Amino acid sequence: MAGITASRDCMTAPMSIDAQFYPASAATVRRAVQSARAELAETQAPAPQQAPASVAATCSDGHTDRPATGMHAKVLFSREAIVALQDEWQALQVRSVGSSAFQAFDICLPWLDAYVFGDQPTHTAHIIALYDGDRLAGLVPLAIRTSGMVRFAEWVGEPLIQYGDVLLDPACDKDAARACLAQALKERPVAGLLLRNVRIDARVHALLDLGDTKVGQPREAAIIDFTRFDKVEDYFSSLSKSARTNRKRKRKALARLGRLSFAEILPGAEAHDLCRLVLDWKVAWLQKRGLSSRFFMDSRAMDTLLDAVARDESGNPLRLLVQYLDDSPVAIEINLTDQLGSAMFIASYDPVLESLSAGKVLIESNIIHGFAVGWPSFDLLPPIIDYKTSWTNRTLAVHDHMIASGIQARLYRDLYLKALRPAMKRVWEAVPTGVRGAFLRIKGA
Repeated sequence: MAGITASRDCMTAPMSIDAQFYPASAATVRRAVQSARAELAETQAPAPQQAPASVAATCSDGHTDRPATGMHAKVLFSREAIVALQDEWQALQVRSVGSSAFQAFDICLPWLDAYVFGDQPTHTAHIIALYDGDRLAGLVPLAIRTSGMVRFAEWVGEPLIQYGDVLLDPACDKDAARACLAQALKERPVAGLLLRNVRIDARVHALLDLGDTKVGQPREAAIIDFTRFDKVEDYFSSLSKSARTNRKRKRKALARLGRLSFAEILPGAEAHDLCRLVLDWKVAWLQKRGLSSRFFMDSRAMDTLLDAVARDESGNPLRLLVQYLDDSPVAIEINLTDQLGSAMFIASYDPVLESLSAGKVLIESNIIHGFAVGWPSFDLLPPIIDYKTSWTNRTLAVHDHMIASGIQARLYRDLYLKALRPAMKRVWEAVPTGVRGAFLRIKGA
């Protein structure tokens, strides 16, 4: 706890930024990500039409011997085989620069325990591990479910995750990996792949052709690119005068009530309790406005997040970023941090302090903290809304994709995903806020 206390103390005087807490060396870390982005662009090359001779696939669930050379795939569907992959999975997380932290083992396993291996399973596991010889080179975390008469695969983590992607070693032969994945997908045929929340720079584009598979409305992620600045003062100076004045006013107003401090809480028991608190705040915030989401309509998703936050593992990307007022949390963010930066997953604040903008004060504290520890970027996630654009300097397109391989999947895509679902959403949004809120309370959502 000593490190946490120091972090909180550094925010006690909120308007003075002490150089000892924000070293210039962090800029070096941020600049390093630029070379990773350049490497990401190379993943967009078209795939060959023929699979290399060394490509092979098997549905062995990881129990057969691995070839000494060549790209090959294992499809994992048992919990035993998935847990046995933990060390390799987490090592690939580190090597897979550019992949989303939402595909971390410590997020995927709690989800699998709830949706696949739980008391009332709705999915079956379909984890595709791509090996180059005996080295794990790629991981495609999928699960199969049936909607109506359509059996399709989707990302492990739905509807919890906000980005879907694969893990991929930058040094692997991407053409061979692409062909190997195509072969592996044929081993357990599905009507289609429904891949939501795919960033335009996601690594999955190196393995699947997603050019003409978009469904639903496109979205944009709002991102603060820290690599453009050497120090935090330079970033704040880039904001408009009104934005700078507004943030100072909000922080001073909150500081009048007591001492402000900030902490980053790592996964574990304390993070679990804070996660439950911020989820309670968020549910109250949504109900007041008659809003909800697939995540908050699914109790298993929230339980999965609580279980994931409690996992005290070194590879767990989840963090709790907390704004304190006299040692009491007033705003909390559930955050994910990996090699390419940090993402604001879920954030909310004490409803009692709504008029004092505690949530916006927390964002400022997060930015100061991010510069201190060398985040390359801070992703506020889709959709783009006004309060996000006042902070961010870059956007990134995000799409849902449906790869339909049969008539049933094409009908599901064209009739439901492209027509009926958007119409239902428009009708719901037209209902008065008070009526929506009352309905959600009745349903317990």
